[in-house]
Amino acid sequence: MADDRDILGKADALLRRHVPSNTAGDGRDVPVLTELITPPGGKPATPPAPGPVPPAIPAPVAPSRDDAFTRDLVAEVVNAVEARLAQDLERRLAPQVTAEVQAAVAATLGDLRQDIANAVGDAVAEALARRPHD
Repeated sequence: MADDRDILGKADALLRRHVPSNTAGDGRDVPVLTELITPPGGKPATPPAPGPVPPAIPAPVAPSRDDAFTRDLVAEVVNAVEARLAQDLERRLAPQVTAEVQAAVAATLGDLRQDIANAVGDAVAEALARRPHD
């Protein structure tokens, strides 16, 4: 606790050393950004007259050759990147999609086989039930 007081005392002494004595009071002598400052022995400075207001929206400019070149270059780069990404995507996804499709087909065939076996069994049972017993 004594160290804290010592540090604060040193900080206060340092501040007092660098602040002029006439402004060491309550701080009313320090101007703020919204105050007009009167130079010593002169009249108050007048604020500058407002200048012309710039247009909010720039006037349309005819496309230049550089703009056309930039658009063409961007389009060419986008097309090259799209083609490359499509190839990479196909190369990466094709094995995974093939495996998923094969698994789905195998499961569907298994279900169909069971459904066919059930249908044949039901048909045979019906046929036997309709046949007169000897």
